[in-house]
Amino acid sequence: MTTNGQFPQLVMIIRHGEKPGDPNNDKDGGPDLSILGSARAAALPSLFTPDPAQSSAIGPQLTCDLAHGFEGEFGGKYGDSKLQAGASRFPTPDFLFATQPSNSSSRPVETITPTAQALQFLKNDSTLKIHDKFANDSSGISALKSEILGNPKTYGDKVVLICWHHGTIPDLTEALGVQACQLPWTKWPGTIFDLVFSITWPSGQAQLSISPQQLLYGDSATAPDVGKCS
Repeated sequence: MTTNGQFPQLVMIIRHGEKPGDPNNDKDGGPDLSILGSARAAALPSLFTPDPAQSSAIGPQLTCDLAHGFEGEFGGKYGDSKLQAGASRFPTPDFLFATQPSNSSSRPVETITPTAQALQFLKNDSTLKIHDKFANDSSGISALKSEILGNPKTYGDKVVLICWHHGTIPDLTEALGVQACQLPWTKWPGTIFDLVFSITWPSGQAQLSISPQQLLYGDSATAPDVGKCS
């Protein structure tokens, strides 16, 4: 599906991986992912690589030699692995965004760092980076909206992946044009880490769909329903 270059083909929004401390409080538990959150980060590339249009693909597979001594950052390595067609359940992103790191959290950047490394390997493009200059507040959300929707020459018909904080994902979703009545809740539940919000613009109107990640043991096999607007 294309949008004639006016809008991105698809914007996907995920919450960062699991955290230590109170899951409802982004400022509790330190700035980094928990062990479970790190496992989710390492598993996320399987959602977005390789290109599912290929009959088979040599794709990036995380090796088991996770490096020691990497505090607060991903230290694994990727190598060639034969992956079956259809292993990727979502389109491969062209651009990656994450909330700007702060003293209380660098979790969004940590969460999609393995995906960034996998995409660099797959695309053979070491310049593909995580854009992380947008703060987790109303001004940051407004700037991110302007960046993505205000630059169709860059993002038109492209696939964008955003990793954000749960407290403001509803605000970000609405900023990108989704009507509030489509959201399954006005406040993202603190215990939910395993969803993908997908936004498209058929006929120029933002539409939301929600999918389960189903990456780790205990992840839900279903997603909440999108609300119906009258």
